[in-house]
Order: sequence, then C-alpha cells, then structure tokens
Amino acid sequence: MTGISQTIKMVVQFLSVVVLARLLSPDDFGVFAMVMPITAFVMMFQDLGLAQAVVTSASITPRQASTLFWVNVGLSAVLAIALAASAPLIGAFYGEPRAVGMAVALAATVMIAGLGAQHMALLTRHMRFSRMAMIDIAGTILGFATAVVFALIRPSPWALFASVAVTMATSMIGAWLSADWRPGRPGPIREVGAMLRFGGGLTGFNLTNFLARNIDKVLIGRTAGADALGLYDRAYKLLLWPLQQINAPLSRVMVPVLSRLRDEPGRYRHAYERTVRLILLAALPGVTFLILTADKLIATLMGDEWAAAAPIFMWLGLAGLHQPMTSTVGWLFISQQRTGEFARWGMINAVTSIAAFAAGLPWGAIGVAAAYALSDLFLRMPIVWWWVGRKGPVRTRALYVMAAPFAAGAAAAAALLAVARRFSTGIAIVDLMLLAAIAYVGAWTVVLAFKGGRAAFADAFGVVRPLIDKLAGRLRREPARP
Repeated sequence: MTGISQTIKMVVQFLSVVVLARLLSPDDFGVFAMVMPITAFVMMFQDLGLAQAVVTSASITPRQASTLFWVNVGLSAVLAIALAASAPLIGAFYGEPRAVGMAVALAATVMIAGLGAQHMALLTRHMRFSRMAMIDIAGTILGFATAVVFALIRPSPWALFASVAVTMATSMIGAWLSADWRPGRPGPIREVGAMLRFGGGLTGFNLTNFLARNIDKVLIGRTAGADALGLYDRAYKLLLWPLQQINAPLSRVMVPVLSRLRDEPGRYRHAYERTVRLILLAALPGVTFLILTADKLIATLMGDEWAAAAPIFMWLGLAGLHQPMTSTVGWLFISQQRTGEFARWGMINAVTSIAAFAAGLPWGAIGVAAAYALSDLFLRMPIVWWWVGRKGPVRTRALYVMAAPFAAGAAAAAALLAVARRFSTGIAIVDLMLLAAIAYVGAWTVVLAFKGGRAAFADAFGVVRPLIDKLAGRLRREPARP
C-alpha cells in the first residue's frame, strides 16, 4: 500500500506542476517560494526529532507520548506566533509586500503540523503503513484539487497556500482518527530525556539539511526577484522534489524495520540493499530521460512561458542522478542510533552547499543550479557515502557495488537518448513517450548484465507478482457478461 500511495503522490505532484504552471504565472510561484522555506525552517524546531525518537525507541509509555505531544504543541504555538510577528520583516527582506500576508497565513500551518506530529509518529511505530498511505493519498488529492479550484477562480499565490493548508489539515485529522491514542496529562521532562537527546542530534542534521536545500531559493528571491525564483522553484519541484519524496514514505517503513534488525547485520544489509536496488531500478532511467529531454519536456508540459526553466532543470538533473540512493543514507544513521554523526555530516553538507550557491549566484538561477549540481555529484556524494560506510552493516564499498549496475544502465540510456532525440514523429508528446521507453529499455538491458541488477529484477518481480495474482483472481471470480 505504501508503494501505491507513493505512486499516486508522484503522479499528483507531476500533475500539480504541469496543471498549475498553466494556471499561474512564475511570479505567483515565486512569491509563495519566498515564504515557504522560512515556514519549513520554523517547522523543524517544533518537532526536535521527537517523531523519529518515538519510532526508534525500544519502548514508550502513554505518559511519555503525552509529554512529547505537549512539547510539540507548545513549541508549535510559540513558533507560529513568532512567524506571524516576523511577517513584515520577511516582506521587507524580499522587497515584496505580498509576502507579508502569506507569512501570516502559513503560520497557521505550523500549528496544524504540531497537532498531528505525535499521532503520525505512533502510527509509524506500530507499522500501520496502509492507514498512513490512505491518509497521504487523501491529503495529496484534496490539496491538489483545492489548488486547481482556487487557481481557476482567482489565479494568485493563495492557490498554493490553500493546497498546503488542506494537505496538512487532512494529514492531521487522519492521524487523530487513526491512532488508538489520545494525549493525557504530561509527565516529568526527565522521563523523555533520552528521546530529547536523540532528537537533538537529528534536529542538528535537519537544520543544516534545511539550509542546504533552501538557501538557494532565499538567495535567488532576494537578488533576482519573484519571477526568476518561480522558474527555479518549478524546475526544482518537477525534478528534485519528487526524487526526495521517494524517501519520505519509505523512511516510515525502513527506519523501524532496520532499527529492529541492527543486531542482525546480515538481515539488516539485505533489507537495505533490496530496497535501494528497487528504487534505483525505477528511478535512474527516468532521471536520465528527464536530463536529456529537458528542453522539449518543459515546453510540452508547461508551455513556452516556462522555457527559461529548462537549463535550470537540466543542471539540477545531475544532482538527481544520485539522489534516489544518497537520500537513503539517513536510514542508516538513524536506525544505527548515529544521530550525532548525522548532524556533523549535515554541517558539512550545509557549508559546501551554501558555498556552491554563493559561487553560482552571479550567473543567476542557472548558475546556482549548476554550482549546486556539480558540487553535489562530485563532492558531497562521495563524502557522505564514505562517512556512513565507515562502520555498521553497510560499508562504503557495498554502496558503490550496489550502485554500479544502475550507473552503467544510466550511461547507456544517455547514449541512446542522445542519438534517438535527433529523430521526431512531429508530435511532441509521442516523441517524449518513445524517448522514455528507450531510456528504460536501454538502461534495464545493461542492468541485467550484472548480478546485482538481476537480483533487483527478481525482487521487483517478487513485489509485482502477488499484485498480478490478486488481480487475476478477482477477474476469474467475476461473472461472465452476457
């Protein structure tokens, strides 16, 4: 069910980027993108890593859960007020009056998130993944539908706010209805001291990771304005954001699973490798296709108004080549209780990313994208693979061995696409579909030449086979139509 949920979310996210790009202007997206990173920054402090502490703790009592809930709610209230109060400063920083009202409105979403954090953490701890998947699907679809309705009635950045607010409210309500727990009176803070310390290390990483992923938008918005930021934001959302979102629902499954297997290195390593191979099998040919067809893809899906986003999209695609795998190293740090190391890596990640943003900024949004992508692929990726693989069941060499078949497949797909895109049927959408098919067939053919690649296909078949059998069984039970 988690896989189905993520597939639906990816499809809806894709539709959201395409449909809303036709209904709203780059300027609308830019205004929203000015305030959203600041909101995300505030939201990091409301959780303090306590959700993951709940998931990975050996045991937790109802009173401890209540204490953590009220900690979250109290912090959320303080942070929401602080964000609303700082709205005039945000507008002055960007020189954009429309950002003021948007910041005040987004402050309400901070409170919504705080009210549902512990309930969602408990659902994850108890591995109620099907219920969580249903909540995700409902929130994603309702948020998208709300944005479209608002954009049709009154095109403005408020359509994007409405989408976020509805999605988060749906998640919070769904978590409360699904969790078999209600908060009571809090206990002494000392009873959750270990969880707070665990969460502190994770919060350190979240803070630096936020800076690495969001300072680029702040800098572009401050120096180039809403229109340029809108182009950059849509390119980012169309490519890197979906790749990063692959990790979110799988983390709910993998972190508790790996946490329970950390005393069984063989099973731990097998569970991790099996999951990562499936991710790479599905994602890497698609990323290669997106990079090689960026110009045609943007024009076809989003319209000529967005043509300037194509080179940004292409550069970000270089970072996207390793994101499906690199984004999973957090599972290893967290499940092995190495949050202190995770935080230190986050600092390195933030410093090198911000330096890259600053280096590329004189060349505008394209320069920022290029500097980030090159430093991400050739600097940060090797460092974090070495860092996480120094100890634990999954070593650095194993990561490279795991990735090799899929990297070779991506290279083959790129070579085929470079040739195939010279030919055209005259219908852009047909061309794109054919090129996507070529990318996957070419990549998978090469992947099958490797032992690890064949193992990935066997795992994929093992996942798909029960679904096919179930569908076939239903069809056999249906009465024949006259």
